[in-house]
Amino acid sequence: MHSPKFSLIMATLGRDKEIISFLEVLLKQTYKYFELLIIDQNEDNRVLNIYNNYKEKLDIKYFHNDVKGLSVNRNIGLKNTSGEIIAFPDDDCIYESDTLEKAAAFFNENQNYSFYICNTRDIRGEGSVLKTKKNNEDISIFNFTNSGISFTIFVRNSAFKTFNFDENLGLGTLFGSGEESDLILFLLKNNNKGRYIAGNYIYHPVKSETAEKAFEYGKGFGAIYKKAVFYYNFIILLPIYFLRILKCFINIILYNNKKVRYASFNGRLQGFFYYKKQK
Repeated sequence: MHSPKFSLIMATLGRDKEIISFLEVLLKQTYKYFELLIIDQNEDNRVLNIYNNYKEKLDIKYFHNDVKGLSVNRNIGLKNTSGEIIAFPDDDCIYESDTLEKAAAFFNENQNYSFYICNTRDIRGEGSVLKTKKNNEDISIFNFTNSGISFTIFVRNSAFKTFNFDENLGLGTLFGSGEESDLILFLLKNNNKGRYIAGNYIYHPVKSETAEKAFEYGKGFGAIYKKAVFYYNFIILLPIYFLRILKCFINIILYNNKKVRYASFNGRLQGFFYYKKQK
């Protein structure tokens, strides 16, 4: 059986203990053929010190960039990968000990698939950062926004072709989410098949939602639907976007936490109307 090499791209800012926890899990991976690319945005040496402590134990490439933003720093990682499979672990996520082994098995057993997405939940069992699905399914333009989040996505390097992360999308940008949805849309537009596997997990803490965060994430949601309709030409998604906006508005009326719900609704509108494709 072929053993593909993984390139794990981690852009990080403001964390250290969580990175150490991730590296300790990497040491315990049952599948050993991988590299980790750390793109450090910190102004101090916290991550550099971690790299120096682990560089003899793991295959790690370290980069520092003064420019902040998730997408711009992931692009630095993309330019420096040597693996056949690319993944994007967050700096506060945790793999299971066999996460890479399961991903490698999927790609070996499914040569016609270019990307694989696994499930996620909080390691304490207190919910999930994404409303996850219970059943396995292929990825399509009708489920692309809720099938995966960036740290659960694994992609064959050969499928990237001309792709770079849109540096107006994602944490630390004008539109604070949606970079992983943009990647999925690019893959689907270029006739790549993807599969979601519900029984495989990567863990990520669930954090309380604020109005500010809901607004930023909402802008990313609106931006990615505009990009889907007008740049990827998935015209059928236009009425779906407006239906989801309508549902969001109704939820403001029917449910509590109205400030957060309104912020999300407002962000989704602004993201759609103000997004312009990166030149």
